[in-house]
Amino acid sequence: MTMTEIDRVLITGVDTRLGAAVRDHFAGRGALTVGTVTGSRDDGPAGELVVVADPTDRSEVGNAVAKAAAHMGGIDVLVVAHALPVVAPFAEQSMAEFWRHVDATLTGSFLYAQASAEHMRDNGSGGRIVLTTSRWHVGGENLSAVATAAGGIVALTKSLTRDFGGFGIGVNAVALGALDSEWSVCDATAGAPPGGRMGSVEQAAAVIGLLSRRQLGAAVGQIVNVDGGLSRNRV
Repeated sequence: MTMTEIDRVLITGVDTRLGAAVRDHFAGRGALTVGTVTGSRDDGPAGELVVVADPTDRSEVGNAVAKAAAHMGGIDVLVVAHALPVVAPFAEQSMAEFWRHVDATLTGSFLYAQASAEHMRDNGSGGRIVLTTSRWHVGGENLSAVATAAGGIVALTKSLTRDFGGFGIGVNAVALGALDSEWSVCDATAGAPPGGRMGSVEQAAAVIGLLSRRQLGAAVGQIVNVDGGLSRNRV
């Protein structure tokens, strides 16, 4: 496998259905993978390193990324998957609950991107970063925390593309919705997607895998909707 292929992949949130599907997708392509989890350890496939890290803690994230880079001999791709969403009426939601979700998703995306990009830059090899966000960056009932974090990740993707582009690091994001996953609770009021059925985390993982390919070159700074056609917006 050449350095133009994806061969060393760090995937956060492999204890979620999406993260596990992304791990399986890359493993199926023959990639080396390291996963992170936020709580109890998920050993994953034989031979895969799994690191426990709090996505809101700069030191823990930095250590997780350093362990991944040492284990694989570098990092070519970072994929950030997230833990459970927060669905709550706006008037009843506590600030602690709000910030817990925003920090775990938005701050976590920032910290993992920052630490991984440092390794990609210092290795002189560049790489790809794929963040994940919710299609509800457009806002939704009872989704104030989800929408705030998701909107921030959209803006972060655009900014990181400019910050990292000079180092050969391409950044994109996937806006997820109408998927059979832990996040499907967010779509409860959206109705059925145009195709008539929910998508799968395996389908989302395939799109993430495509965005991770260096051959896409200038296809960076994009937010790709994977939501069964529910969204009719461009970001």
